[in-house]
Amino acid sequence: MKRFLGVILVLLLVTSFLAACDEKELMPAKFTLSNVTVTPSTLYVDNMVDISSTITNEGEQSGNCTVNLTIDSYSDSKPTNTLASGESSEVSFSYSAETVGMYTVTISTPDDSESKTLTVMKMVGGGQTVGDWWVLDCSYENPGGKTEQDSSKLNVTVVGEGVVDGEPCYKANGTFKPAATRDAADMPLTLHIETAEIWTSKTAMLYLKMSSAIAELPGLPSTVTWTLTGDYGYPFEEGKRWTGSVRVVAGVLDEVTDLEFKVLGEETITVPAGTFDCWHIVAYEISSPDTYVNEYWINETEVKSVVKEVERSLWAGEETRVLASYSVS
Repeated sequence: MKRFLGVILVLLLVTSFLAACDEKELMPAKFTLSNVTVTPSTLYVDNMVDISSTITNEGEQSGNCTVNLTIDSYSDSKPTNTLASGESSEVSFSYSAETVGMYTVTISTPDDSESKTLTVMKMVGGGQTVGDWWVLDCSYENPGGKTEQDSSKLNVTVVGEGVVDGEPCYKANGTFKPAATRDAADMPLTLHIETAEIWTSKTAMLYLKMSSAIAELPGLPSTVTWTLTGDYGYPFEEGKRWTGSVRVVAGVLDEVTDLEFKVLGEETITVPAGTFDCWHIVAYEISSPDTYVNEYWINETEVKSVVKEVERSLWAGEETRVLASYSVS
C-alpha cells in the first residue's frame, strides 16, 4: 500500500513538473504592427490626418501594451485591450497639422515600430472657386516657319475639384477660340485643339493634367500629366527646387520626360489684364538646366492662377499665354 502511494506521489510530482515546464516554455506576449496608414499623406495646414495600425499579439501568452505615436516633437499614446495569442485589434490617432513641412510619423509598441512620411502644405492664396474664370491670349510660333498663330484665346472656367495621382486639385474647362493650331513635335502633323480639361494643383498652382480634344485624333487619348515630387508646395521662395516628370499621350505616342523645377524669384510683370507681382517658376530637363522647357509666372493671391506661361516642350514650336482678363471670388 505504501509502495502504491509512493508511485502515485511520484506521478503527481512529475505531472506538476511537466506542467510547470510547459508554462515556462510559453512565449510572452509580443506586439507587432501591420497596416500602418497615414490618411491623407499630403494635406493642408490646420487639416486633420488619421493614423492607424493593426496590433497583433504574436506571443503565446495573453497581454496588452501601450501604442505610441510620435510626429517629430509631438507624441501621443493609447493602450490596447488584452489580446490573446494571435489576436489583433485596431489603434487609431488623429493629428492636426499646424506648420508647413515634411514630418516623420512613427507608431511603436515595445516590440515593433514603423514610420511613414507626412507632408503638410499651405494652400495657395485663398484657393479657386467654382465659377472663377480667366481669359488668356495665346500665340504660337514654329521656328521652322510652318505655323504661326496670334489670335487664339483660351477661356478657362473652374467647374469643380478632383484628384490626380493622389494630389488634390482644381478642375477647369478650357475652350480655344478659334481652335488652337499647333505643329506636332514628333510627327509631320498640324493639330487643331478646340477644348481642354485642366487640373491645377491646389498647393502650387501648377498644372497636374491637361486633356485635350484634337480634331486630327478623334476618339484617341490626348493627355499631358505632370508628376511633382519633393518640396513643391507653397510657400515659394527664391531658389526653391523640386523634381517631377511630364508624360505625353497622343494617339500612339506615349513619352515620359524627367524634369526639375526651380523658383527663379519674384517678378513684376505687365500683361493685358494688368500689372501683377508673380513668382517666376521654370522647368527644365535635368541634363540641360539652362534650357527652360516651361516657364510660369504665378500670382497666388489676386489672380490665383498663371498670369503668363511659355510652353516649349509639347509642340514643335513655342506657345505663349498671357492673361487678358479674369474674375475670381
